[in-house]
Amino acid sequence: MHVMWDLRKEFRCAVLKDNTLPKAEVAFQVKNLMRLGSQKSTPVLLLVDDSKETENTQALQNCIRQAFEEENTSRTVEDSSNSKVIIVSCVRCHNPEDQFKHCSTNRLQITAKLTKKEQDDFEEKLVELKESHEKPENFYSFMIMKSNFDKKYIADVVSNTLKDLDMSTKKAQLLAFLALLNSYDAESDISMSLCEEFLGLKSLRMAYWGEDRVLDRMEPYSNLLKQLNVEERGGYKAIRILHHDIASACLEELDRRYNIKRSEITLDMLHCDILFKPCVVKDTLMLTIQRVLVERQRKKVGATNFSPLIEKIHSQEGGQTIRDIFVKASSRFVTRASIPQALARYLYLYEQDFPQALIWAVKAMGVKENSYTADTVGQVYKSNLKHNIQSEKLKTPLKPEDFETNLKIAQKASKAFQMAQKLAMKNETEEQTDENLTKTPYNTSGYVGEMETTLTVFEMISNLPFFEGTDKVKRMYMQSFLKGTLPIKHVPKEDNEINSRYVDIIKEHTQFLIALKPKVKEVFEFFNGYFTYIKGNNTGELESLNQKKISDHFTRYITLVCSSPAEIFKERADKPELRLNVDIEERRMFLEEKNADTFAGILAKLHQKIDKTAEEVEKITECYTFLRQNSVQNRKVETNFILVNIILHTLKPRSKHVKRHNELSDILMKTLQDIGMQHPFPEPYYLALLLLWPSSNAEDTNIRAYVNSLGKSSHRQMSYLLRKSSTIAHFYLGPNKGLQRLVTKPKLDECFARLSRADLAQLWRSGGIFKEREIVDRLYRVNGTVEQSELYANYGKLKIPVRPAYLGGIRSGYSTEKVSFFLGFAIDGPLAYDIKYE
Repeated sequence: MHVMWDLRKEFRCAVLKDNTLPKAEVAFQVKNLMRLGSQKSTPVLLLVDDSKETENTQALQNCIRQAFEEENTSRTVEDSSNSKVIIVSCVRCHNPEDQFKHCSTNRLQITAKLTKKEQDDFEEKLVELKESHEKPENFYSFMIMKSNFDKKYIADVVSNTLKDLDMSTKKAQLLAFLALLNSYDAESDISMSLCEEFLGLKSLRMAYWGEDRVLDRMEPYSNLLKQLNVEERGGYKAIRILHHDIASACLEELDRRYNIKRSEITLDMLHCDILFKPCVVKDTLMLTIQRVLVERQRKKVGATNFSPLIEKIHSQEGGQTIRDIFVKASSRFVTRASIPQALARYLYLYEQDFPQALIWAVKAMGVKENSYTADTVGQVYKSNLKHNIQSEKLKTPLKPEDFETNLKIAQKASKAFQMAQKLAMKNETEEQTDENLTKTPYNTSGYVGEMETTLTVFEMISNLPFFEGTDKVKRMYMQSFLKGTLPIKHVPKEDNEINSRYVDIIKEHTQFLIALKPKVKEVFEFFNGYFTYIKGNNTGELESLNQKKISDHFTRYITLVCSSPAEIFKERADKPELRLNVDIEERRMFLEEKNADTFAGILAKLHQKIDKTAEEVEKITECYTFLRQNSVQNRKVETNFILVNIILHTLKPRSKHVKRHNELSDILMKTLQDIGMQHPFPEPYYLALLLLWPSSNAEDTNIRAYVNSLGKSSHRQMSYLLRKSSTIAHFYLGPNKGLQRLVTKPKLDECFARLSRADLAQLWRSGGIFKEREIVDRLYRVNGTVEQSELYANYGKLKIPVRPAYLGGIRSGYSTEKVSFFLGFAIDGPLAYDIKYE
């Protein structure tokens, strides 16, 4: 706040305290503030106070840019230069150094530690206070800071204050409530009117006590409290404990001296009807209580399983107490899915009580059906499945009945995860997402859950006597069965009662089992596209771990259900008359193993280590060449063949397997003629951008039509991903000709090897990278125009629609203005970077 005061003459300063406001409304207010009292724009400094999404203000930034973009009035060049908003996010947490160590944005951690100079300043100030006050040591907030937040000093103050506490009194109960709330939410409070009602002062206030006598009634504990004026929700007076550390010390003292546990205070608070009567101010308290119960905390990677309060109670008292708290809370927060959802998670993670966990997960879904609650149902089934399998490993022999039970559980888990996927594709608003977690652009947990369930089923099948994974022949039988080429009745097996029972079970579930391989392959293809095409909100270590997790699952998938090269070689030797078919299958299996049987998978090869990737991509190119020559032609093979040649040229331009630009263009033109302009998949049109983009003296081409078709097809295929995320440009337009004019993003990244991954990501995110000389020298600046708020790249009379890579990149209005920009190619169309007006 002091910084904002110092900058008040340079910026219009504002604080966003109510983070529940829709971001579009915040953007509207920011735009009005920028123009308030003047025809000219003034830069705005916006402090986002205690935001849950502090490390990610991208959604708010986009809304602010959109608000300016949608203005109907034209802006001058001076106006545009002053239309700036600086967002400073502030969050209060217990361990900032740990929780935000890997935060991708620029950050400053202010911790409870004084420098030597600050400690000296406090000593000087204490001398001043002694001259004007009899007992300056009663200024506890000051004394805590002076002691450099010494825990012993705080504990001694609290111990002396609470030495004669009587928990049967209302004032002791209220102090306990405040201690609990302020320990786990330092900025929480209880309104003065609510305190009066709780203490029984309402009827006595006018006759005996006058105004604001709550602190008098709270003696001898009032020296630990402070009164404040809260501006939100119409404004009200409230009290809270002086300092977070004092509140924490109160909880410790209550536990140590009086054996009053956090769980007892929590249950007492949930039992108190006064705190939950409908009222605007009480709604604020209810939101605080809910947040303390369910809001999970950041870790180095990911988040804790439960809120800090629940984790603490679990470590001290165990399961039944947690159940009691959540059951009582669910009766208080009947419209909030997060409470039964958290209880379901607790029951399946810590208690392994899967029937009860399912009851609460279904209840959460009944309260609010969305992808997160559906995923919780799936997680209950998946955990039950894994628990059963771990228990059965201790049993010998395995029973067919257990196998059947687990198959049924797996089917239910898959169904729930598939529902989570469908719900995620719908336009879930922020209010519909998981209240326990930081919001993400798209919830992928349903895909991960189905993948893990399917791999578990594969492992179950591989342990059957006639599919035993250690036997290569039996494993081939399993792979053939899962492909649907070998019915279970034709699988060689011993004729015994157990095998017959297994066969009967598999026959009953054949439809489910046969569908597993293609379905999980679709999931891997989804993640190929998700990681390759879409900009994630997570950068650095978390994003790398997410990709590694999927990569590890893919390795398991290949090991379990894909044939090894040795097995294919044996089959070729055993069946020489089918040699060509075996050779084709060998190439296809190689491509699947290398995750190169999809367009996105091939494109991802750009971002792997070049020394290992070039040789691999060369082998992939050989495979696609063989498939084009020896198998039935199909569009997927054609488009993948073109792309892998482009990738190989960037990695190893002198390879003998690389086709020339004109050869690839001819193949692409034939494909484009074949599919027309209404093809449902974007890949051919994306290749048209890379190969057919005009040069400076180009004649009229169909490129404009291909750009339009690319936009339509990509939105048909990925609309649910593109709603809240932008796409990645893997190629940029350079000044050379042919394939050499395609400059890849990894090549540009190489210019900044000195930067950390997080700093480089921030440079890309801000657009500042296009100001760097290394980038300017490698890219070609395209001339264009802005016409009625639409951006075009101009080549003679040809005007190609282009989208600004950053919202707010162009001025709105109806005039025609000349511009220039760098060009990138994303899966949903060409993107303009560093747009400059002439």
